[in-house]
Amino acid sequence: MEEIKEEAEATLLSTPSLPSTETRLRRTSISRLEQSPADGPPPQTEPDTVLYLAYGSNLCAKTFLGTRGIRPLSQVNVTAPSLRLTFSIPGLPYTEPCFANTAPREIPKEPIQDPRQPLLPPPVEEPVDGEPTWDKGLVGVVYEVTKGDYQKIIATEGGGTSYKEIIVPCIIIPPRMSVPENPGGGVPRPFLARTLCMPFIPSKGDEGGEGQDDNEKGGKRLWWWLAKGHQRPREDYAQASERYLNLLRTGAEEHELPDEYQAYLAALQPYTITTKRQMAGKVLMLLMWGPAMLTLVMLGNVLADKEGKMPAWLAVVMSVFFKCLWGSYDLVAKRLFGDGERTITDEEGKEDTWWCRKKTRGEIRLDD
Repeated sequence: MEEIKEEAEATLLSTPSLPSTETRLRRTSISRLEQSPADGPPPQTEPDTVLYLAYGSNLCAKTFLGTRGIRPLSQVNVTAPSLRLTFSIPGLPYTEPCFANTAPREIPKEPIQDPRQPLLPPPVEEPVDGEPTWDKGLVGVVYEVTKGDYQKIIATEGGGTSYKEIIVPCIIIPPRMSVPENPGGGVPRPFLARTLCMPFIPSKGDEGGEGQDDNEKGGKRLWWWLAKGHQRPREDYAQASERYLNLLRTGAEEHELPDEYQAYLAALQPYTITTKRQMAGKVLMLLMWGPAMLTLVMLGNVLADKEGKMPAWLAVVMSVFFKCLWGSYDLVAKRLFGDGERTITDEEGKEDTWWCRKKTRGEIRLDD
């Protein structure tokens, strides 16, 4: 949510960018990580700080330390094998189509190797449709923050309307060059950290029992409609903006995340406007929805409770607002101006609009 606010402010209010902020912090101690073990009994006393896993724009110092005003106590690079990175949280069509999210990862099982056969290197997987893929789990940074700062993180991430809190096991990624904290000691054990995600809810019921049943009564349908939030039909369709992807790339470089992961982020295709109609759609959507969106986000920050969550009534208003925003895109803007979530060629853009399809079929004639 805060990313939408930044883009709206930059476009509508011409807010100057914040200066870069120093990112070097001490490495989180093993003793602190052992207070949140992934296995075994929990500690008898609750730690005074929170371990928060960042994987999106909060990797970048400009966003996390500057815009959000968080002051982490320490940090450590990690991987979360049970999760994968997605870009499935809707933002604003044509401007910020989506934001980073996480989803459960299916861990592949290695086939049993025939001992009589020589070991062969694994086959190289070709990306589908030329898009880069990453199948090695979620990579990010675990910040140690105060409880007050963690509440501020929740408040600036939508106050519980977009993201939900989950607890996931994390494994430390060794730094490139370092002196061991405990020479001769064992490898640090997995630990638990809190992170934020928006679960993807199936849109339709089926015989397997997943999703919404079309025969449910109106009250249940309304609840389901609100519970789904403002997710899109496909979680893997939208492309993030160049601005947003650069925050992830900059953050990965600042924290010296693995080179392979940085190469993956660098290869991601950003959403790019390729037609004049899309540019017109961007301006129209910003004028129609930008001021109200900015007002709701600022109101959520002001009314957030001690846990950083906005009031229930405001959460409902926010959900309905985004439903209407994306409904106007699906029913009107996309048909008139073209795709506002994914980069298309100029020819694809001409074929994708309602106006051009009508013109091609001869239903619209332009007389000289």
